[in-house]
Amino acid sequence: MNPLSIQAPFVPSPEMKRFNGNLRNFGLLSANPVSAALKSDEVFQRVKNEIANNPDLAKSINGIFLYNVTENGKTTKQWTVDLKNPVVYEGAPKEGKADVTVTISDTDLLELAAGTISPQVAYLKGKLKLAGNIMLAQKLGPLMDANKPKAKL
Repeated sequence: MNPLSIQAPFVPSPEMKRFNGNLRNFGLLSANPVSAALKSDEVFQRVKNEIANNPDLAKSINGIFLYNVTENGKTTKQWTVDLKNPVVYEGAPKEGKADVTVTISDTDLLELAAGTISPQVAYLKGKLKLAGNIMLAQKLGPLMDANKPKAKL
């Protein structure tokens, strides 16, 4: 008899039933995989550049902003804009907590940065949600204006 032959019918274990072809169900992948690139990632790259070019403006705002960028109503990526130590990075604040938490979809953030929708209209329509020091959020205008396309004469 061949030692590799199966004598009894194969019955999957409960673990294999739970696996069901999905590595997350089996615990082989984390529930929160490394976030994929979003269209709005370029906005944060431009903010990084603006902070590097104008650190005094960034320090004058003196706040920590956490952006929860969503897709289909779920947070897919977080960005921290730390203007106390002028730095922008992906993820939650490394020290302390955010002064302002901004929740916005990837596409709405692109529209906001491009200037096709104003922050006030986005807020009133529920596209932009703010928590924390809302007055501090209003100081972001000059820094975010760097992302708007320049007019051609």
